[in-house]
Amino acid sequence: MKTLTLTAGALALVLAGTGCATKKYVAKTVAPVESRVGATETKNGEQDKALDEHNRALAEHKKELDDIGTDLSRTKERVTDVDGKATQAGQAAQQANQAAQQANQAAGNAQKSADGAKTFAEEGINRLDKTMTAMNKWDLSNSVTVLFPLGQSNLTKDAKQQLDDFAQGVGGFERYQIEVQGFTDKSGPAMVNDSLSQARAAAVARYLTNEHKIPVRSVSTLGSGWATPVADDKTREGRKQNRRVEVRLYVPEAGAKTVAAAGAGQ
Repeated sequence: MKTLTLTAGALALVLAGTGCATKKYVAKTVAPVESRVGATETKNGEQDKALDEHNRALAEHKKELDDIGTDLSRTKERVTDVDGKATQAGQAAQQANQAAQQANQAAGNAQKSADGAKTFAEEGINRLDKTMTAMNKWDLSNSVTVLFPLGQSNLTKDAKQQLDDFAQGVGGFERYQIEVQGFTDKSGPAMVNDSLSQARAAAVARYLTNEHKIPVRSVSTLGSGWATPVADDKTREGRKQNRRVEVRLYVPEAGAKTVAAAGAGQ
């Protein structure tokens, strides 16, 4: 713009210096040029102003873009933080799930143990009930019959040997009861026979307690006279069989089974 102004001034000076130009010529020639120069300067000024406004708009737009970039960075950071927290939450949830599974497994094992203990206790109670019932039931474990001479209550050698063998079988039991029942044949008065049968039973009980240390509380005696003959009393051999003492060993049902099982194991 300054170049155009200087050119127009120089042209005027040249025309004035030569003396060839006239005012009319100048008016016709220079005025349009100056007009165009002025229009150009005005246009250039407007363009400069528009350019400045455009630059300001670009600067503002750049600032907005920068602000947006900053916001995006912050948003990205927040998203990253949220992702991290979400990952941590997922890990915590997984750990909690594993802990819950372990707790459920432990609870299941505890329930199984409780069920097993209950079953064991119930079985133990049932066994105890059966044992107590069996202890109140007595089984005949062994018996022996020893014979006596006519009118006597002394033990013969054979009778003692029989009682020795019988006593050996008693040692395998903790609880037992021995019944000793004496008998006679039918000869003689009934009162005499009752006393004689009792004396025979007492002789057997005395031998068991003195010779084999069987507790007195475990032995009971009874003299039954000739009330229960086992043979024909009209014959000599029959009367011999009737002059007897029957010895019976009773043990609790449970004890008998225990000894039987032990014997089977041997």
